[in-house]
Amino acid sequence: MKTEFSRRDFLKLGSFLAASVTLPGKWADVFAAGLEKMTSHTPVLWIQAQSCSGDSVSLLNSSEPGPAELLTQYISLVLHQTLGAAQGETFMKALDEAAELNGYLLVVEGSIPLEMPRACVIGGRTSEEILVRLIPKAKAVVAVGTCAAFGGIPAAEGNPVGSGSVQDLMNKHNLPWKGKLVNCPGCPTHPKPIVGTLAYLAAQGYPKVDETLLTPKIFYGTSTHDQCPRYHNYERKIFAEHFGQSEGCLFKLGCLGPLTRTECPHRQWNGGVNWCIRAAAPCIGCTSPHFAKKKSFPFYRLGERQHPVDYTDTDRKGA
Repeated sequence: MKTEFSRRDFLKLGSFLAASVTLPGKWADVFAAGLEKMTSHTPVLWIQAQSCSGDSVSLLNSSEPGPAELLTQYISLVLHQTLGAAQGETFMKALDEAAELNGYLLVVEGSIPLEMPRACVIGGRTSEEILVRLIPKAKAVVAVGTCAAFGGIPAAEGNPVGSGSVQDLMNKHNLPWKGKLVNCPGCPTHPKPIVGTLAYLAAQGYPKVDETLLTPKIFYGTSTHDQCPRYHNYERKIFAEHFGQSEGCLFKLGCLGPLTRTECPHRQWNGGVNWCIRAAAPCIGCTSPHFAKKKSFPFYRLGERQHPVDYTDTDRKGA
């Protein structure tokens, strides 16, 4: 049974969401209103396609609120293959019942094998078949994780099943995505942009997004490099020479922060404990549409202390 929340409870969580990604105070009211609607009026359907479940695991690392509170009290999560108790025929029945609802928010995790649909089957039905049925009646579609947003690792060069993004699926079936699809990339995506985007959709409708990437500007509006705590090292041309070095810009070790848009420098990971740069590792650009696509572009190069990168200094001017 859900706990009854007061307006103060919603404002507290809304304020935490806004502060964690350094948004102005007015956003607390927006998030609070969305969270209040999601507790009873806006059901969330979550479908996993070709995924490692990393985004679902990331959601379970939520703090303020914790995962149990988030999933049982704040979000009306009516369908989820991994987190839900229903399995087998029970799950498929729940899926059919959920498909008859109106105004739900549809979350998609993982890419879709567009050239070999049966490479991803749920209860005897292809993920493509299920999503084509669910998308038209959804209030909005949120592609969570880089696989769903841009194809990600399953869509890497040479993949045999033709994996693609949710937008690719919608284009294939002539389903309109403008003003409906929101991409929240990441490998995995942090809980804050997931919860914040769902709350905004519930309260305000479609957010302002990047025209090309369809990423919400409130969470993906700035370059990781521009807000990096080592930015001053870059300005002074002090570069780290090996992984794990406590000081120095990581650009020459292949850091893709200049080409990546995330709010990682502000909210970090695991409750604000750490993130890639703080751990003295370069950003691998996991929110980029090009992430993991090319065989010739490895994340790291074994045995090298320092190596050149294949983009220019001009490219690092804010992505």
